[in-house]
Amino acid sequence: MKQYRTVAGPQNISVSKGNAQSAFDLFANIINQEAANGWTYHSMETISVTEKPGCIGNPVTTYYYMLVFEREV
Repeated sequence: MKQYRTVAGPQNISVSKGNAQSAFDLFANIINQEAANGWTYHSMETISVTEKPGCIGNPVTTYYYMLVFEREV
């Protein structure tokens, strides 16, 4: 049987020109940290979360990167 874990990926990554690798490294660091705890990277999904407004205003939708990990239990 497999167990799954989800971890939020970084949002709104800003890098200097020509330094896209630093953005990729953020994701690699998360994957390596989870691997050190026995989790295997499975996939990355984009999910949207819509927050209802307070008394006034419109709902706000935010998109997140969700990294999915798995391991045998």
